[in-house]
Amino acid sequence: MKTFRIIRAAFVAIIIGMNFIACDDNEKVEEQNYEIDYSDTTNWVKISAVEHEADVFYLYPTAWDPTDADGLVNTIDNASMRAKVPGVYDGQASCFEGVANVFAPYYRQLNAMKSLSYSLEEQEQLVADVPYHDALDAFEYYLEHYNNNRPFILAGHSQGSNVLKFLLSEYMAEHPDVYARMIAAYPLGYSYSKEYFEKNTHLKFAEGETDTQVVISWNCERMEDGRFSSYNLVCHEGALAINPVSWNHDYEKVEADDTRNLGALNTRECYSAQVMYDPERKYEVLVVGMPEQPADEQGIGEFALHGSDYKLYYYNIGENAQKRINAYLSIKNK
Repeated sequence: MKTFRIIRAAFVAIIIGMNFIACDDNEKVEEQNYEIDYSDTTNWVKISAVEHEADVFYLYPTAWDPTDADGLVNTIDNASMRAKVPGVYDGQASCFEGVANVFAPYYRQLNAMKSLSYSLEEQEQLVADVPYHDALDAFEYYLEHYNNNRPFILAGHSQGSNVLKFLLSEYMAEHPDVYARMIAAYPLGYSYSKEYFEKNTHLKFAEGETDTQVVISWNCERMEDGRFSSYNLVCHEGALAINPVSWNHDYEKVEADDTRNLGALNTRECYSAQVMYDPERKYEVLVVGMPEQPADEQGIGEFALHGSDYKLYYYNIGENAQKRINAYLSIKNK
């Protein structure tokens, strides 16, 4: 595995040398070329006491405030990241705490203000370097020291979900014994496309409420006057979405007052949910029946509800995780 990482780092360095990335940013990527000590518990957001039969390994979204002087990658002790991540965790991964033991490492992140200005190919190359290396080191440490061969769920959001794409496509393909223990993956707030699954045939997108060893994903948006959002920085061609109330991969609308709808975090306010295909942008989105754009949902897309991908269906996610855990264990124990 170390050899593989050296080869990947060399490849990324070559790409950077081809002027895909500005020299100043390159220097600051190089400065981050060191490993994180995951035996140090301060490098973990959450290490749960073991009370359940299954685990969750969670990667948080972009959660730091870069300055103009910052490069492409932050440090593991970045003050704004350390201050923000616990609150982000509480609004997302805490939905799993009633059903699983949650383990969440700190990892170094890309500067979204800069990285989102690059092409999609360049962004993927950057994510595959420092952020993925940290996540992979943390995951291997978790497997060796915390997991004790329990089945697990992978979960993430936004940049964390982008990092999980590599853990799913590369690590799981190379370690079928580990993949066999994966109950499901919930990488929300990023694009998992039909093409991705065609390339990675060991993976499959979820189709129902209790299928296991599947990927579950969506990107929330509103519609206004029957019009889709004109852009969404985390949605790419071919992206798939599942409905987090019906848990079906279809285009049926689930109304806000449907008894299956458990509501948003804290408020329990319910919104309709419908997976729809945008023919202009050529991807599926989860259309939420929210009448107005929240003030804190700005920047990612015109009508995007990116920061609410977990929050709007928080209780449904936790309930569904329990159902998939039960389904996995029932198959395993036969």
